[in-house]
Amino acid sequence: MLNETDGFALAEDSRASVGPKIGGIVVMFILPFLFGLAPLKASKMKNAARFTSIANCFGGGVFFGTCFTHLIPEVAIEINIWRDSSDNKFLKSLPIAEMLECLGFVAILFVETLVHSHGSKSSKKETKEDTKEDLYALQTNGDAHIGDSETKSINSASTETSAEPKRKGVGVLIFALAVHSVFEGLAIGVEAKTTTFLQLAGAILIHKCVVAFAVGTRLIDAGLMLKGIVISLTIFCISTPIGIAVAMGILETLASGSHITMALVSGLIQGLSTGFFLYITFVEMICDEIRDGKDLPLKTLFLAIGVLIIAISTVVHNYSEKMQS
Repeated sequence: MLNETDGFALAEDSRASVGPKIGGIVVMFILPFLFGLAPLKASKMKNAARFTSIANCFGGGVFFGTCFTHLIPEVAIEINIWRDSSDNKFLKSLPIAEMLECLGFVAILFVETLVHSHGSKSSKKETKEDTKEDLYALQTNGDAHIGDSETKSINSASTETSAEPKRKGVGVLIFALAVHSVFEGLAIGVEAKTTTFLQLAGAILIHKCVVAFAVGTRLIDAGLMLKGIVISLTIFCISTPIGIAVAMGILETLASGSHITMALVSGLIQGLSTGFFLYITFVEMICDEIRDGKDLPLKTLFLAIGVLIIAISTVVHNYSEKMQS
């Protein structure tokens, strides 16, 4: 964190690290993007549905681990920086970080409830209208049954209706990940020393590639077409480079004490996005796969592997920070 005594020195160091940071921006986009596309090839295999389901559990484990080893502690740190600067004892007694995360969770649950409620009403209305049309057609034409083409049309419409909530859930997931990734980019982008930046960027890159694979799996599971997958991955993968670029722009203009305001803004936004993230992880991903009831031992194993990988990457990241402090 920058302070008044070494701000100018770090600003000078930051100019020397522009080259590595530009290289980091390029790599931070390309590698995770490729990892995000990897599940597309795997989804064309013979047992694609089973693979996607198990990979989704692995992704759930990755997000599970990310929530508790990465997101929640970071929100607490940012909020505590701001809260500790106040002399208000009541303010210091409030669990602000936890309240923000709960608020984010409840907010997205409320939005999802409205969407599902509206979708259910629309579906019932359309079903009634279709039934009336079918009865009229039967009476007019004297047909004794609905043909295969009509049956396929109804099944297709039903599939599209059931897939719609998953697609909306994916949109929320991408938004939450993008917000977090921007602040992640800011966090490493303000590192003025080249060696520190490279070490932290390397640890985050490993983490981001694993998450990108999980995101790619989730996008396929939600039934997105190739164009939608590419757009979603682009939004996710470009977020960290954007954070790094913004950090490069503001590094020299940070004044003493400004880090408190930045910590508050960062904590507020990341706290809400963590609530979104928790909802997507547990309600949309893990619960869906467990409710399915198939391959539960294997799914649990891959869930645990996902958590373990994130735990290891977090240890590497924290160790890199400790070595440089």
